[in-house]
Amino acid sequence: MEIRQLIRDVRRNLVVALAAFVLCVVAGGAAAFLPAKQYTASTLVAVQAAPGAIGTISNVGELISIVSPQLPAEATSATNLARARANVPEPYRSIGASVSATVDPGTFIVTITAKSSNKVAAADFANAVANRLKFVQPRPAESGYQLTQLSPATPPSSPSNPRLPIVLGAAAFGVILGIFAAMWAAGIRRRLSRVTEVKERIGATVLGEIPRVAVTGLRPTDLFVKHSEPMAMEAFQELRSNLLISLPAGASAMIAVTSCDPGEGKTSVSTNIAWALAAQDRHVTAIDCDLRKPALHTQMGVPFGPGVTSRRTEDALAHASRTPNPYLDVIPAGIIDRHPSDIVSAHLPLLIEQLRERHETAVIDCPPLIGVAETVLIATMVDLVIVVVDARRFNPERLQQCLLRLDTANTNVAIVLNRVRFNRKRRDGTYGYGHFRRADAPPQVTPAPVTTPSVTPPRSARGGHVPNGRRAGGERSDSLRVSEPTVLRSSPAEPTPGSSRTPGTPRPVENPGQTGYWQR
Repeated sequence: MEIRQLIRDVRRNLVVALAAFVLCVVAGGAAAFLPAKQYTASTLVAVQAAPGAIGTISNVGELISIVSPQLPAEATSATNLARARANVPEPYRSIGASVSATVDPGTFIVTITAKSSNKVAAADFANAVANRLKFVQPRPAESGYQLTQLSPATPPSSPSNPRLPIVLGAAAFGVILGIFAAMWAAGIRRRLSRVTEVKERIGATVLGEIPRVAVTGLRPTDLFVKHSEPMAMEAFQELRSNLLISLPAGASAMIAVTSCDPGEGKTSVSTNIAWALAAQDRHVTAIDCDLRKPALHTQMGVPFGPGVTSRRTEDALAHASRTPNPYLDVIPAGIIDRHPSDIVSAHLPLLIEQLRERHETAVIDCPPLIGVAETVLIATMVDLVIVVVDARRFNPERLQQCLLRLDTANTNVAIVLNRVRFNRKRRDGTYGYGHFRRADAPPQVTPAPVTTPSVTPPRSARGGHVPNGRRAGGERSDSLRVSEPTVLRSSPAEPTPGSSRTPGTPRPVENPGQTGYWQR
């Protein structure tokens, strides 16, 4: 790892690094200041051959090597410690001490160590144990060896548990642990990043990230007209820019929007993508090909009626509903009379061909990939397939399975992460102009009413328009366009789409009353 990357990881995860450092310093301070001071005193006792027994015992060295390993256990026995304690002066006897003993097998020197909270008591206990150990040994003339105290124990000048080295060591360890904790946190963040995981594990392109909003199924009119969620609107604007870069050059583009499973927000994403593309004066048609559970008309606020299921392509285009955006039309699903895959394979190619001739962009809301047959068929007819993934229940294996199904379509595939939880820095640091922010929005001004003729001109006088306001060549009549201020600066009192339609227009049907095997 480079030094720059290490510094960058530590700066981004400074809180984690500081927490690890503080934890080590606190632990070191507790280890240094909570225990009482301890003093250690030691004395040395040598095992030597007795001068008067050299002539009677031939192998004194072998005898000492046998006796000396037994002396530490004898010195620290309960009986010897109790007798040694009785020889300690009364003021220090009650303080007590812990005694340990070791022997050096090379020099046969026994080291007796005593630890106590009082330095004088530590020295007295060490000397008392050494004297008691010499007293219990046999006479040198009979045993052939003797114990000699080389250096009596003296009171130590400083405690054996100094505080400053412990604190300094804890601080140094805290710095090291803080750096490793920052690196670990950076690795976890990179691993938990959905964009990074999709790119590294699956190899797919992520076109955009849609933030999580409080409202479920946010409509385009609420997002782009009322600006209720500025961050979500900016996310769709960014997604539109990435789409324009990814799509082939040309006026028309066919985009299919799907998901792995139901409930991941594909319909909401498709409607807002269509509105964002139409906001730049691009003629867009949103097509509802989710024939089993049509919901595009509800999100767009248009009536449910004949559409994709119409036998003739002209009828489907004729029943396209207008939206408050003058460049956006909606073709609903319609009432199905046979299997959805049969309808899609028979009607959608002609409809897409007609839209390409008009140089229009189509956004197709498709069923989920898993469990239906028509989504792969639609993928073979379009230029780009967008797979919407709910970031809250992201499953790499499930997404990989969906992408394998799209491999047979031989089309471009991209991922859009939906309902992403943005961090506070990204959420609060959104750059925007005043009228795009709800808190800074200027007062809404109701535009002046536009006077229109009371009598609808005949079809020939409208220049060959079809009933939905299209020309045969794909261009719209300027007389049928809504003024820009009316679309982009709607008043809070503006009626909802579909409420101000001409007499005879059917009201939106939320439940078309479909029956049959296609219902879920």
